[in-house]
Amino acid sequence: MTRIGASLLMAAVGFSVGCASRHVTNTPRSAIEQLLLSGAVDRALEKFQLPELAGKKLFVDFTNLKAYDAEYIKVATRARMAELGAVLVDKPEQADLVAEVCSGGLGIEYKNAVVGMPALPVPNSPVPLPEAPLHRKTEQTGIVKLLIFVHAKGRFVAAGHYYAKADRDESFILWWRFQSTDDIREGWERADLKLKAQAQAAEKDRAAKKR
Repeated sequence: MTRIGASLLMAAVGFSVGCASRHVTNTPRSAIEQLLLSGAVDRALEKFQLPELAGKKLFVDFTNLKAYDAEYIKVATRARMAELGAVLVDKPEQADLVAEVCSGGLGIEYKNAVVGMPALPVPNSPVPLPEAPLHRKTEQTGIVKLLIFVHAKGRFVAAGHYYAKADRDESFILWWRFQSTDDIREGWERADLKLKAQAQAAEKDRAAKKR
């Protein structure tokens, strides 16, 4: 190879070598965890039915609510009460009824099962042989228990425990991925369909008013 050829080769290699990086961060809690918990809360509140709320002034008391994502529980509960016909007020002295809300539990149950060769220690090496799973299945379940106690100036009106869960699983057989349950995806698809239906109904209403 001539000196010129070698110089050109070295220049080409120099221009072809490069390095790029991107700063990647992760939130302390995964979106999957948060969506499973909020999905369980939504399902629990869907079970709440109380005809006595319709047309009544209601104060929702969250003094004893201690849980993950308490702010979401507060807003979702107030929305559910309003959906059932309650008129929400800001102070208990303004209310016909008071609803106390607390959490008996809100968290994730996690299961992981692996069939195959586990990670094995290597003599005189701090690094073990990596596991070689033939089948792996991971299950995550968000579980909630809410207590809602409704009273009128100390007089018992209603009380109930509302349990619900949201599930998600993921299975791998070698490199193939399977998923039999995903309440997160089901939840957002249902929410999207509801919003689409509302938009269509609003559009029909606007069209009817123009006639």
